[in-house]
Amino acid sequence: MHRVISMNTVFPTKIVRDNYFAMPIMEDYMEVLKPKPEKDVLLIVGDGSNVLQDIDKWYRVAEGVVPYDTMGVNYSPMVIPHPIQHYAAGDAHMPDMQRIAKSLPKEVVKHAWNPGCAHFDVRWIRNGRGGWSGTSANLALKIALALDYTRIVLAGCPMDNSGNWYTPLIGDNDIKARKDHRHHLWKWTEISGRPIHVFVRSLSGKTAELFGEPTRSWLCHEPETTDEVTDYGRAN
Repeated sequence: MHRVISMNTVFPTKIVRDNYFAMPIMEDYMEVLKPKPEKDVLLIVGDGSNVLQDIDKWYRVAEGVVPYDTMGVNYSPMVIPHPIQHYAAGDAHMPDMQRIAKSLPKEVVKHAWNPGCAHFDVRWIRNGRGGWSGTSANLALKIALALDYTRIVLAGCPMDNSGNWYTPLIGDNDIKARKDHRHHLWKWTEISGRPIHVFVRSLSGKTAELFGEPTRSWLCHEPETTDEVTDYGRAN
């Protein structure tokens, strides 16, 4: 399935750290980029102010129920309390993202969108289209689909104006201090109307309203009971 999905979204190129312009296509990327043993479930962790509450909710739903990989997005590896397998940043060329990528263990696969990202492993490029639009979490979802994850759960990605977990730690003059993600909700709304929406759930916020929350049955590819879901399959 990964070849069908990735042909319609993004494809991976290898970052050659001493050659800015060299971006060879990774033909064997499933072998290189997906940790072994392969898992079906991926937790994508964003920077929402509620990220720790979402992770706690995730543990109560999934821990000990299904094996899963985790993808940290942007600054979230600084607060995720368990090991991660992937790191993704839409603005991977920025110094902050470079520092975080450099600080992560070697076995963490680092995914970038921009060229010139020396501390990342792979750059994903849109197939036959123009520039990128959306958030880093949108990019993380596209990567997840290309890597054959079919149970993808968003944590700390409410897409509202509640801010980020690091907002109290930065100055009022910081460009990130008043971050409002609501204008990016259109992209998630568009995704929720496409066939790929069946692979996605969210733990909170506007994205949970669009995709529903994960249940243990859904994570295990089993029929969801009426006690677990309402509103035509959307989770409680």
